[in-house]
Amino acid sequence: MLLLLIMGFLAGVATVLSPCILPILPIMLSGAVGGRSRPYGILVGFVFSFALFTVFATWLVKSIGLDINLLRYISAAVLALLGITLLLPELQNKINSLIKLPQVSSQSKKGFIGGLLIGATLGLVWAPCAGPILAAVITLAATAKASWDSFLVVLSYAFGTGIIMLIIILASRQLIEKIKGIYQHLDKIHRVFGVLIMLAALGIATGYDRKIQTYIVEATPAGWTSFLQSFEGNNKVLEAIDKLTSRDTTMGLNIKEKTLAPELTDITAWLNSEELQLADLRGKVVLLDFWTYACINCIRTLPHLKEWHEKYKDDGLVIIGVHSPEFAFEKDLNNVKQAVSEYGLEYPVALDNDFATWQAYNNRYWPAKYFIDRDGYLRNYHFGEGGYEESEQIIQELLAETGIKPSEEITKIEDGSFDPRQSPETYLGYWRLDNFKNERDIVKDQAHNYQLAADLNSNEWTIGGNWQMEYQTLKSVDDSVKLKLKFRARNVFLVMGSNQKAKVVVSLDGRELKENERGGDVAPDSTLEVSEYRLYRLVEVDDFVEDGVLEFTFPAGVELYAFTFGS
Repeated sequence: MLLLLIMGFLAGVATVLSPCILPILPIMLSGAVGGRSRPYGILVGFVFSFALFTVFATWLVKSIGLDINLLRYISAAVLALLGITLLLPELQNKINSLIKLPQVSSQSKKGFIGGLLIGATLGLVWAPCAGPILAAVITLAATAKASWDSFLVVLSYAFGTGIIMLIIILASRQLIEKIKGIYQHLDKIHRVFGVLIMLAALGIATGYDRKIQTYIVEATPAGWTSFLQSFEGNNKVLEAIDKLTSRDTTMGLNIKEKTLAPELTDITAWLNSEELQLADLRGKVVLLDFWTYACINCIRTLPHLKEWHEKYKDDGLVIIGVHSPEFAFEKDLNNVKQAVSEYGLEYPVALDNDFATWQAYNNRYWPAKYFIDRDGYLRNYHFGEGGYEESEQIIQELLAETGIKPSEEITKIEDGSFDPRQSPETYLGYWRLDNFKNERDIVKDQAHNYQLAADLNSNEWTIGGNWQMEYQTLKSVDDSVKLKLKFRARNVFLVMGSNQKAKVVVSLDGRELKENERGGDVAPDSTLEVSEYRLYRLVEVDDFVEDGVLEFTFPAGVELYAFTFGS
């Protein structure tokens, strides 16, 4: 933990040298013309605001239904007000005389409160170039797993940034004080900073600040941000991050000793069953399957689970599908109901929308299977696809312990679900920039959204047009935006959706898909209609494609989550 605190502080220091700090630099420097205590107010406000918001943003959304973007607008309004007080100090005096506010203008003797407001506002709207340490904390917060330790880590990060900000402000103040005659024009300097702060507030409110960030990143030498974050990537730091995100890298569940399987916790809804508790299933063999309905790896395991349910339900096997949503739309009860119906699942399905049961098992994978014996003890587990014969063997052995020896033979499986040549699964939101190339061309704005700083051109991807990268999605902003993908696989799938019906045009190697190439969701004219949020089948061929090229044209409003591949 000490290592993460130290490295978090150093990462915060390095962040000030990155281009992400430049859009808020005018606001930060406004502290140079305030009262003596104003810079320290900025430091305190920034450090605690950024740390609290980063760790507890998810809690705010879930607990009180707060729109995070509302905080952005409120912050912009506060900044605009502070800018006005610098531009028109006499207005500040009138406001104070009417409602007896503490002095917040730069002309107050101390200015700590004004600095505190500026710092707190910066903490809400600033989104740094996150390296591994801060990214880990953000992920914890997004999955409601943030802890006191993670808060301390992000606090140390913010303190590292804040200290350098304070040094810059104090150095600027010293410079101003040394320039002869500067105080003759102090009112004008106040007004200049007032205008700059108001412009920054307008940019934050309208999103124009993103264009500024885009320009800054494009002008920054390639690899500079990566260089600043490189010290976070050493093995000891990564091991410490792993411990922060999951206390036991071996899952915390020991099958070699008698370990009672954790109970099903905070299930938000049940399908195909009344509420179940493991304690009430003593005497039966239980198989928990952690899955989510848009995950192709999970979908490919469902036929085997359905078969085991049919073969062994009368012998005492209870399969429970624990649906832990990977994407936000998978939390919707109606979406899950539809998927369960389409996949023909008849065994109980528990909606683990808050990841409470997932966390109880310290799970990390979709899919993941946990085998529980008649006495409620965890006896085995399997992660990912495959291993179907071994899994069925475990089921039969555990059933035999109950006194029932199944008469059914184990189904022989030729497992061809994975080919080491195939393209890797690729997520399109900034929470997991897996397998994206040219990450330098992806820019994060102060609303915790990302956009493309330039068309992505690499060996694997070409992405052009106006796109918005968000937490889990890459969203088309304009009509007729393009995406080109090189792939190696037999099957290609894309998790996506739209709030209205959208027609997507797709081609393979520069032509329409042939009948024996079209996935189940592609029409004969090589288009597909997108409305529901789910996994769409794009390509399904008999022979492995070594160097295929898919090209897409998307209308506005389509949200892309992840490409997955099969063989």
